Amino acid sequence: MGNAYPTSGNRNYSGSSPVHDDDEADLDSDTGAALVSLLAENARLRALVVQLSDLVLRNVVNAK
Repeated sequence: MGNAYPTSGNRNYSGSSPVHDDDEADLDSDTGAALVSLLAENARLRALVVQLSDLVLRNVVNAK
């Protein structure tokens, strides 16, 4: 399955871009901050999945 949203390197612009260089730098920094935030949230969610899995496994083992 492919990526639904192209990364910044995969964008194809035709003609002139309406975004100025200064605006593009701000956009890239905002995108970078959003990516870092998303990766941190992903790590937190993965840790919660591990904790939930451990709880389920312990309760299933204790129930038997």
